[in-house]
Amino acid sequence: MLHRSRQFFLVVLGLWFATLTFTTHAASEQKGVLWKIERDGVKASFLFGTMHSEDERVLKIAPEVQRVFDASSSFTMEVVLDTQAISETAQAMVFSDGRNSKTVLGNDLYSKIVPLMAQHSVPEMVLPSFKPWAIFLTLSMPPAKTGVFLDSALYDAALVQKKAVHGLETVQEQLSIFDRLTMDEQSQLVADAVKHAGELKAVFEEMIGIYLKRDLAGLQALNDKYTASDDSKLEQKLMAELIDARNLRMIERMAARLKEGKAFVAVGALHLPGEHGLLKLLEKQGYRVSAVY
Repeated sequence: MLHRSRQFFLVVLGLWFATLTFTTHAASEQKGVLWKIERDGVKASFLFGTMHSEDERVLKIAPEVQRVFDASSSFTMEVVLDTQAISETAQAMVFSDGRNSKTVLGNDLYSKIVPLMAQHSVPEMVLPSFKPWAIFLTLSMPPAKTGVFLDSALYDAALVQKKAVHGLETVQEQLSIFDRLTMDEQSQLVADAVKHAGELKAVFEEMIGIYLKRDLAGLQALNDKYTASDDSKLEQKLMAELIDARNLRMIERMAARLKEGKAFVAVGALHLPGEHGLLKLLEKQGYRVSAVY
């Protein structure tokens, strides 16, 4: 049950690195997934761009990254993967007001998602309880096999090494973005996820290849190719919340860890590049930022 709950939780994290994400920033020339963050008078910290994937190629941490991780005093991730957060995520993904996805989505769309959600180990008997945005997030990731993703593997390793563990966001902050969407907007997301379902495996394979090359510009270019909605207004609305607003929140909450020094911060790699990305935001705050790996 823990792996299954963690899978649901990481589906949410996976949106920031899924096929159907939202961003319109121009691709930068930046390359690298591990970045050194320096400022005079404090020991250097490191920012690691992850791919929220359980693929064994992604899970194989490079020696350059492992050495920095082992030497760090603290570990910070988007949301701490403790049991409370996993429980809150599972609860947030289902209706509690009597509504159900079958009536909200309509019979035609609902009938299309039944077999797709079954591939994600969600049986039809529980599917009506899922909110449409939760269905969208689930269908935006390949079916999980092990429940162990790069983010969770780093978290588990931090606990074993008895590092101080911190989160940059809360579950409520992340998921409230979706709960604020109207049912029509959520239904549109589900329709788009169904439309692109056949492309998901191939695009994730391409994405993994680009990530392993540590090509942030390539990741951003691939991301720009796929949008979650043909509705540009909905895309712009979500982009502002999912990328820009979260980056500002992350940079603000990262400050305490950077002030302490020797911090290892891991977030989805698409948060790093671009004019509104974490690397540029750190530079604007006076930090020296350089690629390590």
